[in-house]
Amino acid sequence: MSVRDYYFKHFDELSPEKKFHFAIRMKNFFKISDFDEYLMNNQPNNNLKEIIDDNDYSRVSNYEARKPFFEKYVGIYGVEAALFRVHHLLKEYNTDVRNDFLKLYPQEKLYAIADKLLGDKEALRVLSTWAINVIYLTEELFPRNIDVMRQLFDYAIDMDNSIDATTDIYFYTHLALCESDYYKKDLSKSKNIERVKTVLSKCEKVVKDNIDTVSLDAAIEFLVCAKMAGMKFKETEKKIDDLCNRCFENYPYIVNYRRDGNPNSRLYTLNGAEHINTLYIMSGLDN
Repeated sequence: MSVRDYYFKHFDELSPEKKFHFAIRMKNFFKISDFDEYLMNNQPNNNLKEIIDDNDYSRVSNYEARKPFFEKYVGIYGVEAALFRVHHLLKEYNTDVRNDFLKLYPQEKLYAIADKLLGDKEALRVLSTWAINVIYLTEELFPRNIDVMRQLFDYAIDMDNSIDATTDIYFYTHLALCESDYYKKDLSKSKNIERVKTVLSKCEKVVKDNIDTVSLDAAIEFLVCAKMAGMKFKETEKKIDDLCNRCFENYPYIVNYRRDGNPNSRLYTLNGAEHINTLYIMSGLDN
């Protein structure tokens, strides 16, 4: 049984949060309707205050490296999650809660943190996911007609790789993910497609040069982005595929043993492994 079939079969065993993550990505990436009824009947929590106030970032990957920047940008963890929720409600449910968000987090404050992040190259690289999402979603939801993605791509093209391969990969891949509006748009038709390809070529080198140590989530996410951009890196894809095939011993799905080698870890459960397995299905390796 493929990982896709296994997760489809055991979908009801996932937590509500993981169900939404899995369903929305299957819908938008594969353009399928299998989860339309579930999504229609299970609109996610719109208590934005609760989301903004939740700033427990203790489970993020590369926690020690990222902790100083979460402390520098106080509240960014919850703000990013709330912006994401506003985006999903607007794009998936046609429910506009942007004004509700601004009552909790004023527009001037939002622009200030987005602009500060855009000018903080070290924070961009280390926070990667959270920094890029905040910058992109701020412009997407509360536009000022600033081409923030072009600025981010140009910075990524010029930057040297850091000593942390996984963080660099997440920086590169999240540029591509935002450019696709989180799988909703055809990335290959983006006005920035040549920048996307340049960045993903840089990303491929980081993955290949660090294949023995890089996070499996990050490596597979790179393949998803390359697939969306219409790029093929056969040698690197084969190496990632070989790594993934080692993950199936005793499990019917991928387990990210590199992030946690303890079989009792939540990352070894169906629910805890949902993120990496969703990426694995999207990457095409599952076929």
